[in-house]
Amino acid sequence: MCVKMNVYYLEGVDALFSTEEINNGRQLELDIARGFAVLFMIFIHAQLYFANSNVVDSYFGDFNDFVGDIPAAPMFMFLLGVGINYSRKKNPSLMIKRGVRLILIGYLLSFIRGFAPYAIKAYCSMDITYFYEGITELMYVDILQFSGLAMIMFGLFKKFNFKNLAIALTAILLSVINIFMLNVQTHNFGLSAITGLFWGSNEYSYFPFLTWAFYPIAGLLYGSLLIRCTNKKKFYTISAIIALVVFFGGTYLFNVVLGIPSGLTTDIGYYHHLATDNITFTGFVILEISLLSFLAPIVPKFLQTIVARWSKNVTPIFFIHWIIITWTTLVIPQYSLNMFWFVIFLIVIVPLSDLLAYIYANKKRIKNSKGVFKN
Repeated sequence: MCVKMNVYYLEGVDALFSTEEINNGRQLELDIARGFAVLFMIFIHAQLYFANSNVVDSYFGDFNDFVGDIPAAPMFMFLLGVGINYSRKKNPSLMIKRGVRLILIGYLLSFIRGFAPYAIKAYCSMDITYFYEGITELMYVDILQFSGLAMIMFGLFKKFNFKNLAIALTAILLSVINIFMLNVQTHNFGLSAITGLFWGSNEYSYFPFLTWAFYPIAGLLYGSLLIRCTNKKKFYTISAIIALVVFFGGTYLFNVVLGIPSGLTTDIGYYHHLATDNITFTGFVILEISLLSFLAPIVPKFLQTIVARWSKNVTPIFFIHWIIITWTTLVIPQYSLNMFWFVIFLIVIVPLSDLLAYIYANKKRIKNSKGVFKN
């Protein structure tokens, strides 16, 4: 449907974008994309901890490896940026405070999911190496710490009134800086815990800011177009064509013709990838969202409800599923589950994480509503 009020006209044909934000509300295709990312995230994390070699080397293991890469973390981060356009809380100070809170939650999770179970293992086995492993877990830079830094960045964009061109140039600048900083490695344990937040200075920095900032910025810019789009079908058709060329053409140019290593070849390469991967991974993400937009109308209502809930509760699900996985290692040995028991584990952990996140979110909503009523 085309909106003819406050819309640019190009030679008598309705333009694709309005001057105002008209495409408001929840976007089903984005919920589906984030819902799939939640599912893939749980699958790959469970596989990393519990699947035995037969599972890892199976077609199912290969599937988890693939969907646990681009359709997971880059999708999360891209949608983080898209969501800023749809958020009602765009006050710079609130965004910065939210960012700080996410960073602190990330380190709280590192303590609960990492240090605590390793400390228990150290006590029960009287093996001090487990305690050292727990200490190491405290310096991990995971997706929550990165999300916090990204939110602070968005708050600064808002505070200093950055326009889209300046925001795009920021993404390019950060990607260029990342290329040079990846060679700067810090070997001091304490210093690495800090530097790892900003670039891939050590192996425990899984989501350094400079490497991954491209995705939320790209999402922010993409979302600024989507929310003003007057014809979503046309918008996603054009997006799919461009994304198809960027992903496949870019992959061939960068990785085959120019011989630049892809971040998909190794774990450390994935977490500390280059600007070339930023471009091609973003192409894949936009292609996936575009394709899901065409499939969204045929998704059954009950599945729409589930993915919408997962999309809204993504942070508590992330927190909860990690705790379930790492604390389960106290009972189930790592890398010990065959295909049957691994599938059973997935069947249990997915709805359990969903249920606990729903309970938490519902209690939080009730608590917040009571606070508003009192005020």
